Amino acid sequence: MKTIPQLQIALDYISLPPALVMASLVAPEVDIIEIGTPLCKAAGLDGIKAIREICPGKLILADFKTPDVGGIEAAMAFDAGADMITVIGGAAIATVKEAYAETQRRGKEMLMELTGVRDIIARATEWRQIGIDRIVYHREWDAQSAGREWGEDDKATIRQLINMGYRVTITGGLTLDLLPFFADLEASVLICGRSIREQPDPRAAARAIRLAIADLWSGSNSNVRSSSVRSSSVDLAAKAIRWGVSEMGLSLVTDGRDCPGCNSANRFCRGSRTDIRIPSGIDRQQFFRQLIANMGTGESPAVGMDANGSFYLDVGALPLLNENSILSLLSATSVALQKVGQPTNTRAAMTVAHNILSE
Repeated sequence: MKTIPQLQIALDYISLPPALVMASLVAPEVDIIEIGTPLCKAAGLDGIKAIREICPGKLILADFKTPDVGGIEAAMAFDAGADMITVIGGAAIATVKEAYAETQRRGKEMLMELTGVRDIIARATEWRQIGIDRIVYHREWDAQSAGREWGEDDKATIRQLINMGYRVTITGGLTLDLLPFFADLEASVLICGRSIREQPDPRAAARAIRLAIADLWSGSNSNVRSSSVRSSSVDLAAKAIRWGVSEMGLSLVTDGRDCPGCNSANRFCRGSRTDIRIPSGIDRQQFFRQLIANMGTGESPAVGMDANGSFYLDVGALPLLNENSILSLLSATSVALQKVGQPTNTRAAMTVAHNILSE
């Protein structure tokens, strides 16, 4: 039986809030969370730290594609919380050696990224002589857009790399339907990005891919193709918001000290809207501008501000009611508060909301 490859989610975002939502959402279904190159550039080391905070038990890869100062960039990534980094294949051997030395010193992992490398086997031979044993075989994003398809020549090269002793990560437009094409390879990691992120239910998509990988590489042929999760009701979604903002350290407008509980027919909070007090000492208008700026497409009607010094989150106004959109509301709120100097516990908020939505 072949070793079952790990599943890696690529967070190729250009801002941090949606990446935090996606990481929280799919973490239970993936093995490695990749902070994609665009996100590394957009959010910097803070992006690594934030993902580490909300996913403390997951392997995190920072896709730096380091071109120079290998040891320094490796140390920066590891200090921020990454377990793995990538170095671009065109980097000088001195850079590769420095990055690898720092990786070895820390007990971490380093992968060579083949983007733009023409003579793959020649370069891979040099890297193996240094001691490197992890490599990313990449059908680049731009090449995908230009219509380049996976072919048998790709598989032949991957087999050569495996025979050289490499643990090979495969990436580039992988989908559920494409997995069988690679099932005869001893792949180490399979990376999926848009085939998870852009689905209506990303967690269900990740679960379906994870189960399909296990199925294909174990040879059981049970044809696991999909998995569904129960959609969140408005009541459950509103409960997740109430508990989530409370875990952030915010106070609800409704005094719940004598409330019999969210599951009681006599509960104080009803409906889809949650009214929340804006912490004293922060600029209300600036906070609300930040909140709107961090909202996803079509989600801005789900937030508002009242004249009495409070704001609200209304799950009933979301264009699509699912766990992803609910966590997005919480993430946007947390990021907006942090932008105006109010500390929040994002990890606790996401965790309690996820647990409620899994009831």
